[in-house]
Amino acid sequence: MLLRSLCFDAITGAKPLRTFAGIALASTVFALAGAAPAEAACDAYTGVTEAFNAGDEQKARSIAETASTANCSANERTLTGRVASLTAFNRIATTVGNGGKLADHQQELEDLQRQYGGPWQVYDALGDLARERKDYEQAARFYQLALEDGSNETMTPDWMAPDEQYILRLDKLAGEMRLASPRPVQLAMRGGCKVSFRGVKIKKKSTPVRYVFGTADFTPEGVEAAKDLAECLKTMKPGSIKLIGHTDPVGSADANYKLSLARAETLKSYLSTAGYAGAITTEGKGEDQPFTPDDASAYDTDTMNQLHRRVEVDVE
Repeated sequence: MLLRSLCFDAITGAKPLRTFAGIALASTVFALAGAAPAEAACDAYTGVTEAFNAGDEQKARSIAETASTANCSANERTLTGRVASLTAFNRIATTVGNGGKLADHQQELEDLQRQYGGPWQVYDALGDLARERKDYEQAARFYQLALEDGSNETMTPDWMAPDEQYILRLDKLAGEMRLASPRPVQLAMRGGCKVSFRGVKIKKKSTPVRYVFGTADFTPEGVEAAKDLAECLKTMKPGSIKLIGHTDPVGSADANYKLSLARAETLKSYLSTAGYAGAITTEGKGEDQPFTPDDASAYDTDTMNQLHRRVEVDVE
């Protein structure tokens, strides 16, 4: 397992600097000059930030446990817990960076997620673990939660937030895992669908709508995924969308082009019937634009073909 490392410099409010050396773990180091952000108003949040800066995990956890009795708002209590969780996460990240195995910390990461509800770095690491054991359904959920959690500006202040490159990566991983999953995974885990995260616009999403082999007819799982997409569009209310069909390379190029367009047309008809009132255009790409996974070596041929067979939704 390789290390994906991130370094933040929040002393001057500069943009975080991130370097990628692999795909397994986000290691986050923050420096806050010993002070909590200006919006913090409770002593517990100030104290846990100081403990975070000092790397004092025990103190950070202790403060988080008593925050519920302090003079803090509900959001400040939640943030106090998240900083405590991040303090523990950094210790795990350091251990993995020094040659340890992320899998050895799975139970602790799950405990952090249950106890503190985040932050996004914990969900990201859990997504990596699920992907490693080929539990693509669970990985899709964790990556989507990391994306949504990291874009929640109330629960994830700027100094804790992923940058544009990382937001795009989380969205790509969530989408890839949805395509690889044997069962449909919802396009949104918390609340309605979005195509903008902290100002980063994501226009195009791959949908895991499945079709009967060689036809443009939905499978039962395809109907479920199409229904989720319809609900998502009701939330976003885009004025128009383009559906772009893709196939695997099995069969002739001409047949695959026609099939990809027919599948996009089937989805168009479903969405219109389901109540989407915007304009829908369709396009077929056949086998010409195969899916590019994060790590192709992780998949067998059948799974790779499943990734190739997709309909992309371009929100115009």
